[in-house]
Amino acid sequence: MLILYDSEGRAKELELLEPVLGEAETKNLLGYAYQLLSKRGELDAANFLARLNFKLSKGTNPFRDKFSVLHAAVSLEEYEYFRENIEGATNYDALVEFIRPFGLIASTITELGVFVRFVTCEIDLSRPPTTSPSANQALFTFPDSSKITYEGLNFRSKTEIKIFEALIRRGVLVLPLPVAVMGEMGRYREPDFIVFYNGKAGILEIHGDKWHPPETAADEHERRRTFTRLGINIYEIFGADRCWKNPDKVVDDFLQEFTR
Repeated sequence: MLILYDSEGRAKELELLEPVLGEAETKNLLGYAYQLLSKRGELDAANFLARLNFKLSKGTNPFRDKFSVLHAAVSLEEYEYFRENIEGATNYDALVEFIRPFGLIASTITELGVFVRFVTCEIDLSRPPTTSPSANQALFTFPDSSKITYEGLNFRSKTEIKIFEALIRRGVLVLPLPVAVMGEMGRYREPDFIVFYNGKAGILEIHGDKWHPPETAADEHERRRTFTRLGINIYEIFGADRCWKNPDKVVDDFLQEFTR
């Protein structure tokens, strides 16, 4: 079991017991929490609450404390994504930023009348494991980068995952890190995201970190020209720092180009 949030910040072990509420009551409670988070602009927290199959359980620990736990059974990819961000956080600020949505979820449910001390997850062993690798997705990587598997897809960076999640929240058709054959055999490119929206096709590229090194102006112009010649309507580049800090605004600005 992985602890995503602990209101007291000192737990190492805990045990889940019986449900806190009935199924219908839990559904209503989490639904109201989702609405509050959405209205307050806490979209990351609202997205996690909507996407993960959370349950409310009573819990205890070796000291026989009693508390409530918000718990989710997740895919192996999701579990590893959470674990890497928590256990592999490069500094305290990065850890605080990552767990913030789970703290907001806990505090919002507490505000609605059920005190939540922990938010946790574990691998859903009822799901069959994914054994077949993706064929034409995220094939090309830089020598010093490793792939991150999330939702059964490969990514090169956590920034890409943030943009991917923001695109999914908008309900658009998106191809993350696809292999693009540039009009002839053997000429391949791997744009970060191809997006279809409002009857148009666009590419969203991330530049500025070690996984997305900036191109020269000439290279960038040639890449853009080739894609537009082959039918891409919109080609936009966004800085990695901006994508990391405000992925929803990046995606909104990108999709605005489809309405021009």
